Amino acid sequence: MSEKKKPWIILMTHGNFGQEVKRSAEMIAGELENVYCLSLMEGMDPRNFVEDLKTLLEKAPDDTLILSDLFGGTPSNTSAAIALQKRYTVLSGLNLPMLIEAEMQRGILEGEELAQDLMQAAKDGVKNIRSMIKQRKES
Repeated sequence: MSEKKKPWIILMTHGNFGQEVKRSAEMIAGELENVYCLSLMEGMDPRNFVEDLKTLLEKAPDDTLILSDLFGGTPSNTSAAIALQKRYTVLSGLNLPMLIEAEMQRGILEGEELAQDLMQAAKDGVKNIRSMIKQRKES
C-alpha cells in the first residue's frame, strides 16, 4: 500500500511576504516540501499572476491548500476565482501559526475540517500579551 502524498501548499501574497513566512516556518518546522510562493509584485499585471497560478495548479493535486495574505486583495481574489475548480482549500489571513499548522495537518485533515483547523490556528496565534501579563499578575 503506497502512502498518500501530502497536498501542496501555495502561498499567494503581496510582495515577498510568502517567501519570508515560508522561511520563518522552516526555521521552526524544518524544510517545507511542495510549498510554493506566488508573489504579486508592485507594477505586475494581475493577469500574469493568474496565469502563474493556473500553470502551477496544472501539476498540483486536487486537495492543494491555497493561502493568501489579505482577504479582498488580488492574491485572495485570484485564488477565489479558482477555488471551486477542484477540491482546493482556499483561505485568506495567512500568518506563521497558520502555515505551521498547515504543514502539520496537510494529508491528515482535509476539506472543511482542515479549513476550520487552520483558521483556528491563525486566530490562536494572535494574543494581547500585555493584557495576558496583567491578568496573570492580578491573579
